[in-house]
Amino acid sequence: MAITLTCALAGCAGNGDKLVVHGTVEFNGTALAHALVRFVPKDNPDLGTAQATTDANGNFTIQPDANKNNRLRPGKFIVLISKIVQTDPEGGMGTPTENLVPAHYNVQAETPLGADLEFGDNRLAPFQLVAEKK
Repeated sequence: MAITLTCALAGCAGNGDKLVVHGTVEFNGTALAHALVRFVPKDNPDLGTAQATTDANGNFTIQPDANKNNRLRPGKFIVLISKIVQTDPEGGMGTPTENLVPAHYNVQAETPLGADLEFGDNRLAPFQLVAEKK
């Protein structure tokens, strides 16, 4: 009984209820560094939302932190990706910015990106973004 109570208070429900997402983002065949990747529930807002920033190799991981931020539940998600940069690298506060990723990858109603997530480790196929044709 004491063990059960201790686990309930400490939140040690086991690894079966932890959802972790691993992925990679590529843009025109190259790793997209420092991009924001957001997971938004497709239909059920109770699934939670989460985000991560890609590293220099375009990799990202989403997992709950000690404060239970970035906690996702299994289900269908829309994936939104953006990379915002200042238009003048020498500029300071208030310098205009632009999104280097085509807009449709960052609009919920337009993005073709999605993921079905389950409890445990979710290792996703790379998200392959391509520039808009002019």
